[in-house]
Amino acid sequence: MMKKRPLEDVKKSFVGAPYSLHVAHQIESCGYGFVVSCETGTISDVFEPGVEE
Repeated sequence: MMKKRPLEDVKKSFVGAPYSLHVAHQIESCGYGFVVSCETGTISDVFEPGVEE
């Protein structure tokens, strides 16, 4: 398993990016979940599954 990227790093890379299967796979392969904005079709948040904020 590759070393997990810090959440802030992944957020900087992907928040605001247009949703695609490629982007979804990249985020999930880092071990994170994500939220897609219905209005814009872009990634609006990245989060660590199971961690309450």
